[in-house]
Amino acid sequence: MLLRTPVMVAAATLAAACALAGTARAGATTATCGQGTYAYAGLGGRETASGVSATIVPTAVPTVRAGHVDGWVGVGGPGMGPRGTDEWIQVGLTSVPNDSQNHIYYEIVRPGQRDVTRVLRGVGVGEQHRFAVRELAGRPGWWRVWIDGSPASAPVFLPSSHARWTAQAVGESWAGKTTGLCNTYAYAFSKVAFASARDGVWSPFRRFQPFQNVNYLLVRRTASSFLARSIAVAVPEPAVATN
Repeated sequence: MLLRTPVMVAAATLAAACALAGTARAGATTATCGQGTYAYAGLGGRETASGVSATIVPTAVPTVRAGHVDGWVGVGGPGMGPRGTDEWIQVGLTSVPNDSQNHIYYEIVRPGQRDVTRVLRGVGVGEQHRFAVRELAGRPGWWRVWIDGSPASAPVFLPSSHARWTAQAVGESWAGKTTGLCNTYAYAFSKVAFASARDGVWSPFRRFQPFQNVNYLLVRRTASSFLARSIAVAVPEPAVATN
């Protein structure tokens, strides 16, 4: 499966989306998304990071009409590599059309190389997993994916990444190559933390940019937990612990 999921959207786009969020709520059941639309709900750190982690739980069945939906943590993004190239590493949950289940996946993009995406296994509603990407101690620019406390990828070198990138924890929808009803998802993020690039200390996001595009919601619960979801979801959400 080829998923190319940029990690950041422009601040101006985000600001406009937040301003329009109230309008989107009113038209939730008939909301449409344009061809190629990326939409986000989540948090982007404002401090350089050497890692990011979160427990992510799907709290509703995803509905993917085109493209994909994801809930992930990661660092880097489009234009964040050497000479403005795309470069990032992320891990989390994904779902695609004709599949009512999320799957664990990770994605690595390096300059001049095709996306490296691994889809591992299915995850049901209410099932929680711990995801992280970390820079290796004593090896600047070398990163690794972790799932449930164990390494899930080989170490990978991402040039120009050391002490330059911020962390993100995000729900994402990509509308694919069609125009129509928006994809739906609901992901509960808890124990969200980043490791400071300065001293390696892990803490909740202290300074961050909230992401909330039209037709999607960011619902803060605590300093380290939130819900990222579409305005409409396929089924009622069960209760999920936030800690």
